[in-house]
Formats: sequence, C-alpha cells, structure tokens
Amino acid sequence: MNFNSTVNFHLLKNCNFRCKFCYAHFNDASLLTFDESKQILIELKKMGVYKINFAGGEPLLYKNFEELLVLAKELSFVTSVISNGSKMTKTWIFEFGKFLDIVGISCDSAKSETLINLGRGNGNSYETTKEVFHNLDLLSFKINRKIFKKLNSVITRLNFQEDMNDFVKSLNIDRWKIFQILRIDGENEKAFKALKISDCEFKEFVSKHLSLNSYRTKVVAETNTDMIDSYLMINPDGSFFQNSKGKYVKSLPILEVGWEKAFNQISFSEKKFLDRGGGYLI
Repeated sequence: MNFNSTVNFHLLKNCNFRCKFCYAHFNDASLLTFDESKQILIELKKMGVYKINFAGGEPLLYKNFEELLVLAKELSFVTSVISNGSKMTKTWIFEFGKFLDIVGISCDSAKSETLINLGRGNGNSYETTKEVFHNLDLLSFKINRKIFKKLNSVITRLNFQEDMNDFVKSLNIDRWKIFQILRIDGENEKAFKALKISDCEFKEFVSKHLSLNSYRTKVVAETNTDMIDSYLMINPDGSFFQNSKGKYVKSLPILEVGWEKAFNQISFSEKKFLDRGGGYLI
C-alpha cells in the first residue's frame, strides 16, 4: 500500500452498551484466538498498514487487549482505540495509555435522557467522556508526549437538534468525528426507521458546530455516502469486511488465504478514504 492506510480491527462483538444505531453486532462472526489475533497484526504489518485502530464491540472487554496493544506498538504501528470509555479508568490509562497514540471516545450527547434513549449506557457517558480525556491530559503531561484525542458522535433523530458546542469545548480534544446514522442490513435496520435523519438535517447539525474549527477542534463530518467503501475493516473472525450498498460484504479469512487475496475480495476506495480525511497524521 502506498498511502497512510488505517485498519479498524474489530476484536470482538461483545459490548456493555446497547446503542440502538450500532452497526457492529457481527452476529454471524466467530472469534479469533489470541494467537490468531496477534498473527493478524503481523499480516497487517506486511501489508504496509500505518495505523491500527482497535474497535469492537467494546475493545476493553477483550481479554488480552493490553497484550495485543503492546504488540502493536512493538510492531511500530500508530496505535488507536475507539471505546465507549466506561472501562477506561484512570488506573488503566496510567498503565496502558503510554502504548496509545490516539484515543477515541464515542459519545453522542451531553444530555442524560438522550443517551439513555439511544441505549448508550446509563446516561452518564458525557461525564465519563470528560473524565477520560482529562486523565489522558494528565498522562500526556507525565510522559511528556501528546496523546491525540478524538470524539465520535452518531447523529440521529434523537440528537440532531442538540447544540453540543460547549460540551465539545470542555473536552479539550483534537478531532470530532460526526457521523450521519447509517443503515446496515442485518445490523441496525429495525431501529433505523425511528432514528434516521435527512441529509439536510445532518448538514444543519454540522453547520451549527463548524465554529469549533477556529477553537481547537477539527470537525470532520461523514455522510452516509462518505462512509461507503472508504473504511478498511477486519471483523472478529479475521476477515476484511466492507459496507457496500447497505450491507456488509466480507472476504475469506485473512489467515486462510493471505492478506492480498482477502483484500482483493472487498471494495475499498483509496480516494474516498483520503477525501474523508482518513489519512490524517498526528
């Protein structure tokens, strides 16, 4: 690969939250052994991948996540995790945060009622998110190394009218990824009808928050079209998968056929990856 490629490695399908819009249930996926997961990282290194983003489910529920994270850093990946933050305690951050270059926390609202209605935990995720980012700042000061911080938010019928400017400013983050709720057959189609928003409604939400760009937070918005064929992802059974035409298409297992053959079995647009800002450097 000849660009700053990122792979999202979905380690498991288990999660302690029940977000109604979730598109990562992986109901038909088995789970790699820990040794197989380590081998996937080695294959990605051969592939020329620049950044590995650990996802789930909730990646901190993965039994050997910390060991896998250390291995990724030993292999010289830029390391990233996207988490709901509920298991990312101060103790965990001070022990393992030094192996991370990027931490992304998913939180969709600063209102408890909205979070509960979305299924994102017990409604205190906005407080947890603040605490995680604060502790990351403390760690960065301690180790004299900046840890890049980003927030991920999915915009739905329940939060598209919310003004989140003050909340985002309070987080002192580098990047805010705003996603228009995306329908994926077999994942979230039952909840989608009640949560969907129009392109215009999504655009209005984004416009209301663009002033954050002149504050200190880069606002990156992704429509449904932006997300199609623009992410390079691996599911819990070790196959590449892609969102194509409203459903997931997956390759044969990487460890069975090799990364090159598996990669060629899915659709991936380098141009769309770069156009949506996926190749950003920290």
